[in-house]
Amino acid sequence: MSDMGKYIIRRLLTGVLVVLCVTVIIFGIMQAMPGNPIDLMVDTRVSAEKVAELKARWGLDKPVIVQYFYWLGNILRGDFGTSITTKQEVLFLIKQRLPYTLMLTGTAVVIEYLVAVPLGLAAAVRKGRLMDKSMTVIMVVLWSMPTFWLGVLFMMEFAINHRFFPISGYSGLRSLVLPAMTLALPSLAQIFRLTRSEVLDVMEERYVETACAKGVSNRGVLVRHVLRNALIPVTVTFFLNLPWLIGGSVVVENVFAWPGMGQLLWKGIAKQDFPIVQGITFVIAILTVICNLIGDIISGVLDPRIRME
Repeated sequence: MSDMGKYIIRRLLTGVLVVLCVTVIIFGIMQAMPGNPIDLMVDTRVSAEKVAELKARWGLDKPVIVQYFYWLGNILRGDFGTSITTKQEVLFLIKQRLPYTLMLTGTAVVIEYLVAVPLGLAAAVRKGRLMDKSMTVIMVVLWSMPTFWLGVLFMMEFAINHRFFPISGYSGLRSLVLPAMTLALPSLAQIFRLTRSEVLDVMEERYVETACAKGVSNRGVLVRHVLRNALIPVTVTFFLNLPWLIGGSVVVENVFAWPGMGQLLWKGIAKQDFPIVQGITFVIAILTVICNLIGDIISGVLDPRIRME
C-alpha cells in the first residue's frame, strides 16, 4: 500500500474515533441538562402513571448507558429517531433543512475566500504600507464583531431603512445576501490574517530568494513558489471552516429566521428535544470529519512531507 493510502486510512480511523467521542459527549450533556423533555410535553395535572408510560414509550426509563447504545445503534442504521415535540422523523426534518444550511454556509465560504485570499496576498506584498495597515485594522474590527449584532445592523440598515433585501426568511436569492454576509465577514478576517502571515513566512524562505536571484518574474515567484506553499494551511482551514460555519449558523439562522438546521437545533435545545439535538450534532460531526479528511488529503498532495510525518 502506498504512503498516501496508509495516510488516508489513518485519518479515517481517527475520524471514526472523533465521531464516537462526540456522540458520547453530546449524549452526556443532554442527559446532564436540568429538567426532562417529558415534563415539557405534559401538563402538571397529568398522572404519574401517564408520565411513566410516556417515558417508557420514548425509552427514557432505561439506564443511561442502555439509552446511549440503543440510540447509537439506530443512528448507524440510519434511524435518527422521532422528535419528541413535533412527532416527526428527525431524519426527515434534517433532510428538509440541510439544503438551506448548506446554501447559506456555501455562499459564506465562497465570499470568504474570493475576498480574503487576494486581500491577504496584497497586504503581505505591501507589508507596512497604508493598504496593509488599514486592512489589518478593518479585519480586526470584523473579527471582534458578534455575529448576532452584525446581523441586526445589516437588517436595520439594508432591510428596514433602505429595503434593499428581505428582512427574514427565505424568498429567493436576494434573501440569502444578508445572512451570508453576516456569517462570512467575521471568518473572512481570520482567513485574511492567516493568508497574510503565511505569505510573509514563505516569502522569507531561501527557495523564494533563489527564484528571485535566477530572474524569475515577481508574478511567477508569487504564483509558483509563494502561493503554492502558503495556501496549504489556508486550504486546510477552508475545509475545516465548513462544519464550523454550519455550527455557527445557529445564531445567524435565528436572527434572520432562516429555515436551516441551526434554527431547528436551537428549538431542539430550548425544548430539550433529545433526538433532534443528537441527530443534528451527529450530522455536524460527520461533516467535520469528512471536511477534515478532504483537507488532509489535499494538504498531503500539495506537500508530500505532511503524509510522511
